[in-house]
Amino acid sequence: MRSDRQSGVAHAPFLWTRGVAARETLFYLDRHGIDAGPLLLKAELSRAQLIHDTAGVSVACQHRFLELAATEADDTLLGLHVAAEVDLRDIGLLFYLAASSASVAEALAHLSRYAATTNEEIRLEISHSTDETVLNFRPAEAVAEPRRQFSELIALAFNRVLRKLTNRDFSPLRITFSHGRNYGLREVHRALRCPVEFAAPIDSWALPRSVMELPIISEDSHLLQILEAHADGLLLERRTTTQGIRGLAEEKIISLLPAGGPQAAVVAKQLAMSERSLRRHLADEGTSFADLLDDLRHRLALRYLEDEHVSLKQVAWLLGYSEQGAFNHAFKRWTGTSPGQAKTRPTLAVLASRPDPRNAAG
Repeated sequence: MRSDRQSGVAHAPFLWTRGVAARETLFYLDRHGIDAGPLLLKAELSRAQLIHDTAGVSVACQHRFLELAATEADDTLLGLHVAAEVDLRDIGLLFYLAASSASVAEALAHLSRYAATTNEEIRLEISHSTDETVLNFRPAEAVAEPRRQFSELIALAFNRVLRKLTNRDFSPLRITFSHGRNYGLREVHRALRCPVEFAAPIDSWALPRSVMELPIISEDSHLLQILEAHADGLLLERRTTTQGIRGLAEEKIISLLPAGGPQAAVVAKQLAMSERSLRRHLADEGTSFADLLDDLRHRLALRYLEDEHVSLKQVAWLLGYSEQGAFNHAFKRWTGTSPGQAKTRPTLAVLASRPDPRNAAG
């Protein structure tokens, strides 16, 4: 079985979402004459925040609002009922990326890659076998709030999206939810149109493998290119907000080091920005590309030298040095000793704890 894994979700002080589910639930309550004001207050949200503020909201607040809304409406299946009435276009970027794709398989790949443009809570894993494709939804971090209504809402919304975009009436093979449910089971099965298991290890959706090749009737390759560029920019914006450009640049540099000393222009291109922007952002964070590269090599060198199975020549290669002598010279500048002398663990422990001379006063 092969797996296509979404890139790592950014770590944030709180998990972020654009609040689409909360907004649509708010509109649902409005249509059914239910006062959402007290519920928003308890969930630490506001109407203006959900409708007009593009900054997004906390995942936990969204989950809390949906559960409070279900209680207030006396509707244990509120998530499914909201999803049944949603205008699918209101899902936003993820819907239009899927709608512009060539096939269901490509649409799912876009969903996996760009899910974090809408919600940072979930890492989507797509696995393929001979007869089926399974989508597993793994939480990026534990959230204390129950997410029953949210999970059921997105499951039905997803089914509706695929049927609309392919103009085919098909159903999943099965759906599992990690939350429990002891009532309303018949309506859940009727709404999702497939076997449903509750209290499972993970939320997952299984689709017939044949569905993967179904064409998307609204395919638009030109629009897709524009949307992908926009989505890449949003991902970078979110990761920059939570991780900083320094952290993102270090990730790229580590992957590029074995091929030689990485250039700022190459790293900038991989981050979907200009070299000038990269250097400006690093300066704002109190460093430069040269200092960042030098500091990263220093830290990696100490780590690699701890492994007795990695030779000095291999360490030099991993750090992007074309010659052993260049690595030796750099290491002596960092630590005052040679890599060979530092190969012992006691020496490395001292070197690792020694403050960087560039940060010393004077």
